[in-house]
Amino acid sequence: MKNILGYLNQSEWVYSLNIGNIMQISPLTLQDFLSHTALQLELSREFILEKMCFLAVSYFCMGTEYRFLHQLKEKIQE
Repeated sequence: MKNILGYLNQSEWVYSLNIGNIMQISPLTLQDFLSHTALQLELSREFILEKMCFLAVSYFCMGTEYRFLHQLKEKIQE
């Protein structure tokens, strides 16, 4: 499993990636939804790594927003 995801290859793009790069994503177009990609391409190493990065950033953004809302709620209650 470590070889499949590139854990042993330290020169991969995922090791130089930071959260700021991912947060600057562009919106999906209609063409992106209509394109039919092969299942083998969807399950390729690059797509899986990209989806894992997007998932991590999604959780980070949701956690940050939740923290801001919690802080705002505490300020209002004071």
